[in-house]
Amino acid sequence: MTIIEIGRATPQLTFRQRWSHYLALIFAAIGLFIGFNLRESILFATTQYVNPQAGITAEYPQNWLLQEGSGEYIFRVSDVIADGFKTRIQVAVRPVSAETTTRNIFDSLTLTRAQTLAAYNVVAETPFVLPDGTTTSAMTYSYVAAQTNPFLQTIPIVVEGIDVLIIERGQAIIVSFLSDANTFDANFPTLERFLRSIEF
Repeated sequence: MTIIEIGRATPQLTFRQRWSHYLALIFAAIGLFIGFNLRESILFATTQYVNPQAGITAEYPQNWLLQEGSGEYIFRVSDVIADGFKTRIQVAVRPVSAETTTRNIFDSLTLTRAQTLAAYNVVAETPFVLPDGTTTSAMTYSYVAAQTNPFLQTIPIVVEGIDVLIIERGQAIIVSFLSDANTFDANFPTLERFLRSIEF
């Protein structure tokens, strides 16, 4: 016995239906592209900092807290919404002479910090390539930051930092980046973008 299977014929899409599908895909792709660009612009939005006295301009992440100093640093910005230790970028300027070496500057920083920061430890001094291709020096270090609120029982945070040293016009410009050691690598691109924007 022969079984004959009778089914519906598959309807053919009309020209208009095919184009409707194509347009839907195109609009979806455009929507994704616009959404991605909006996300990028929000994540990487910046605010300009200008200090005519120090001759420094830079762009730092929008919504970070700006603090201007008079002695220890020119200015610093902090990510106040970060959990735990607030990721920070700080710019300091020190006068130097022809005899001043990189070692002199880093030793001075180390001496000062060792007196105030718990478990301060210099990890390494290495060459550092700036965004414009110039090679300078950098010092990486770590220390333990205790919770400032005595009523909160929390585990102390290990902070990792890097000082990027730039010698320009008879002065040493020290760009310091500090972050929780657990998120240092993930946050490091923030420093790279900052270094691309800074002018002095």
